[in-house]
Amino acid sequence: MIRHLFKLIWNRKKSNFLLITEIFICFLVLFGVLSLVVYNVRNYTKPLGFEHENVWLLTMRPSTDSSALNHQNLEQVLQRLHAFPEIEHVSLSSSNAPFAFSQMNNNLSYGNVKDLMADFYEVEDDYDEVMQLQVREGRWFAPQDNASHHEPIVINKALQQQLFGEEDALGKVIPVNDSTNYQVVGITDYFRAGSEFAAEGPAFFTRINLQKNPNSFWNEVLIRVKPGTGIDFEEKMVKQLSAIGKDWAMEVSTLEKMRQNKAKLTLVPMIALGLVCAFLILNVALGLFGVLWYNINSRHGEIGLRRALGAASGQIYRQFIGEVLVLATLGLLLGVVFAVQLPLLQVFEIESVVYTIAIVGAVAIIYLLTVICAFYPSRQAAAIHPAVALHEE
Repeated sequence: MIRHLFKLIWNRKKSNFLLITEIFICFLVLFGVLSLVVYNVRNYTKPLGFEHENVWLLTMRPSTDSSALNHQNLEQVLQRLHAFPEIEHVSLSSSNAPFAFSQMNNNLSYGNVKDLMADFYEVEDDYDEVMQLQVREGRWFAPQDNASHHEPIVINKALQQQLFGEEDALGKVIPVNDSTNYQVVGITDYFRAGSEFAAEGPAFFTRINLQKNPNSFWNEVLIRVKPGTGIDFEEKMVKQLSAIGKDWAMEVSTLEKMRQNKAKLTLVPMIALGLVCAFLILNVALGLFGVLWYNINSRHGEIGLRRALGAASGQIYRQFIGEVLVLATLGLLLGVVFAVQLPLLQVFEIESVVYTIAIVGAVAIIYLLTVICAFYPSRQAAAIHPAVALHEE
């Protein structure tokens, strides 16, 4: 039966070549879209490592160039924020707050690992309370770090695994330059500040010490407010802070709104690619349906002769279904050969399981599509009466 199907396909190789090519291209597009979807869904299901609800980001832009004045006013702003009963915790932050369109990174080296790129975040001692971070080993920053000979850092689990491997990271000293060394004091489980759909990468936190850096100025503050705090308090807070930082431009945004904006950057391309893929699948479906319909109309004599020789309607039905499945298999084989190169070559440094799921999903969808498209035309072929078909011939 299989040999007979291949003969039939080979005899119509010119008309079937375009269909096989169409299935091949459809598989590649579907594989690409599914890889993107699986990658983002897997990331979305992983924990962020922090709680962004009820957290506001206050951005201050001083108009003066006097760093001393800025520093003095900054301390007054922080004191006023701590005094509001609606605010639970406050922390200065570098510009790359969670879900912000900003990134800061640095190269770290330890042992045999050289120049590992890691994101770093400058934060205050209350940052863990603001973001509800969970330190699974060691501790968070504390006033006792003022007397430290090295600059304390807290790292995430991804950085620990990539930089230290199986070694215990706590207490390890990481040389940065001739005057600065980092010392690991704590390790968090997860921290993905870029987006819900972003993969977790190596990251670490450094400590902001206003007393040690009197000439430095941080213009962003993360604020955890009490649940239910709304825009009325926001207006009140900005008004009072503007009286301290005269001529300062102040802007307040919620991390929830920032999260939604970041999510759109991932969802919109996925939806657009999904629509393109759906349009291509529809074209393939119409092509399959049209080819089968044409084959039935042009092969009435063959069908009638087989029925006259004793072939059951089920055999005719399975023959046409089989032809379409063989065509789909030929196109899929070409596509799979190409697709398996991506996990083998570790393209884009994405986990192999993402490509595997995408390949299996694309193959399953193509086969399901071919069976659905072949169902009605094949039943029509099986229902042809031998006498009518032979009379037409």
